[in-house]
Amino acid sequence: MEKMNFYRQLRLSCVVLMAVFALTASAQSSRQVRPYSFNKKGVFYGRQPVMGIDYRTFIDLGYGYAKDRYNVYFEGQILPYVDPATFRLKVPGRVYPGDYPVDPSDEYDPYYNEGYVVTSNAVLYNGRKISERPSSFKDLGWGYAKDVFDVYYLGEKIEDARSSSFKVLKDGYAEDAFDTYYRGRVVK
Repeated sequence: MEKMNFYRQLRLSCVVLMAVFALTASAQSSRQVRPYSFNKKGVFYGRQPVMGIDYRTFIDLGYGYAKDRYNVYFEGQILPYVDPATFRLKVPGRVYPGDYPVDPSDEYDPYYNEGYVVTSNAVLYNGRKISERPSSFKDLGWGYAKDVFDVYYLGEKIEDARSSSFKVLKDGYAEDAFDTYYRGRVVK
């Protein structure tokens, strides 16, 4: 009898662990970028309708980005200040996502492609405008980037970092003339 209770508890524990694993996997997959879809009612990003699209020129670029002749979209929202004629999305190992079918199994590596997108008149990080100086913008790797005046880590401005002397070391470390940084924060 005691042995039977042990096996029931073990089986119940396994069922609970499998349920937790399934919920975790589901939560992780829901954070992945969803593709745009078409039906009779319009264009959708996930379940949300995307308004104002020119169907004839619409292209799903992958990674949540799309464009038509009038606008560039990120996760279904129009990106202001972005010129669709000059907008290009860099994807590791490929030229432009619009030139090939996007493979949903591709993993997004934030240390290789940080989400910085340079357009003709702005710099975006994951669809959010972070700089108006695209001509001087440089993606430095490891999540760091800079323009002529400011330094960024994962799209956030690093206060008091000196752009003129800022350089990335490795493994999340960087430095300027006065401070050392780890993942965008000053190391004391």
